[in-house]
Amino acid sequence: MAGHVFARAFVYPHLAKLLGDDKMDDVGTLIVMLSCLLVPVFELFASIGEAELHYGHFARSGFRLRSAMATLARHAVFRAWRSGVTLLAPVVAAATILLWTRLGSLGSSDDGSSALSSLSYPAIFQSLIVSYLMMALLVLMMSIQDILTRWAVCVPGMDADVLVFQTLNITTPTGNGASSSNSKFLTEDLYVQSILMGDGATVEKVITSPGAKSNQAFTNHQDEEINRNEIAAASFSEWIQTSSIKSSGKLADDILRIGLLESLGGGGSSNPTSTRQSHPFYFGHIRHSAAIRKRLDLSAATTSLGQQPIAVPIVRALCAFAGGEGDAMSQFYHKLKNDTKSPRKNNTNGQLWKLPPGSLNAVEYAIIAAARLVVMNSVMIDKHGRVIVNASKRHDRLSLSLPCILQSAYKLRCGILAYAQVQAKMYEVDLSTYDKSDKGDGLGCFIATKCLDLGPVISACNNSAKMAMKTLVETGDRTLEELLLRKWKGDMQKWLVELNCEDSPVARTTD
Repeated sequence: MAGHVFARAFVYPHLAKLLGDDKMDDVGTLIVMLSCLLVPVFELFASIGEAELHYGHFARSGFRLRSAMATLARHAVFRAWRSGVTLLAPVVAAATILLWTRLGSLGSSDDGSSALSSLSYPAIFQSLIVSYLMMALLVLMMSIQDILTRWAVCVPGMDADVLVFQTLNITTPTGNGASSSNSKFLTEDLYVQSILMGDGATVEKVITSPGAKSNQAFTNHQDEEINRNEIAAASFSEWIQTSSIKSSGKLADDILRIGLLESLGGGGSSNPTSTRQSHPFYFGHIRHSAAIRKRLDLSAATTSLGQQPIAVPIVRALCAFAGGEGDAMSQFYHKLKNDTKSPRKNNTNGQLWKLPPGSLNAVEYAIIAAARLVVMNSVMIDKHGRVIVNASKRHDRLSLSLPCILQSAYKLRCGILAYAQVQAKMYEVDLSTYDKSDKGDGLGCFIATKCLDLGPVISACNNSAKMAMKTLVETGDRTLEELLLRKWKGDMQKWLVELNCEDSPVARTTD
């Protein structure tokens, strides 16, 4: 359709001047017109592998004139390098028209003479030159449209409260059937429903009040919250593996989800302007910390005694999303990792999962947002801009989610590492000999050099866990020690101890 409109509106009226011929129905004209029709089709097939939004890249770059022009130039060069098939469009058009002229109804004129004789080889060459010029213009226009669309849908700074306020008549029924009693649809409801992709079973697990619908007796509320997070992550992992293909939303839902996640968890997991910090706390840019503080303030203002804070389901949904994605990846990729066959050879039915950039951005933002919500509930900023842990500030029910941050961060980290191991096996990389830092971490070196998209997610897991551990320790909470001794053993215990050692003053001074 685009090629037809372009050919009729811009090419056809000027062909006589371009080809130097007053006849608009000759073979040269048909070659140029068919080329304009084929270029978008060929370009569509050539760009199948580049359908991802690359949300993180376009959200970080922003729309500035200098960066826009540089991005357009890079994108146009990349399309020219990638579009080898598109370069054949004028040749295919010329061959098709000439063959049709020779064999089809265009082969003879009204007096029975051949129409092909009126077109010389220089004229064919001239029509090919014009076709390639039109192809370059078409590809440039498609590149501009593509980049502007990506910038438009990836623009950061979404305000969920404004979005809900501007969406009229959003209500959720509270009774059975068509009840006249309706409760207001809160911004927190939007976060929970969008993050969990409408998975009703997991949504119910994260919004249920403590103690309700629980058949298991817990010694304390902390164990209950940890068990709830484990169940919610497992539920979301099962939904991903069994129902996500059939039940997942449209592209608009995915864009809404990642926009909401970025509004809370964007800006990176560590301060980019400081390489050595005295504390691991980093709450993103001003708009990110303001959005987190707004959620916490609204939660505190609307919570009465004995009532669950409205911010708690958001934290649970974020932990279930990140932990569930990690569980799903671990379960799927461990099967491929332990298979004796190469994943590339074993992937005969095309069922090898791949992690698109948008999914990686989403889980990165999710674990960071969960950590910020829980940690900012327990800290205050003094007049010098320093972050101070203040146990008297925190809401007890929200602070119970601190161990859940560690739990979900570990699950997500394990899933990412399992995916990286399968990628190494697919490309037949021996991780035992790939270590280039002499630290015995071949997988880490492989991720740093070959899987660049995975690095930010690993850093998000590490930095989120550091924030949660620091908060637990400085508030005098002994929960972490009890969990490490009683429940979290093996690899998770080793990972948390290593993170705690990295963040200790002794480790920083000896590094």
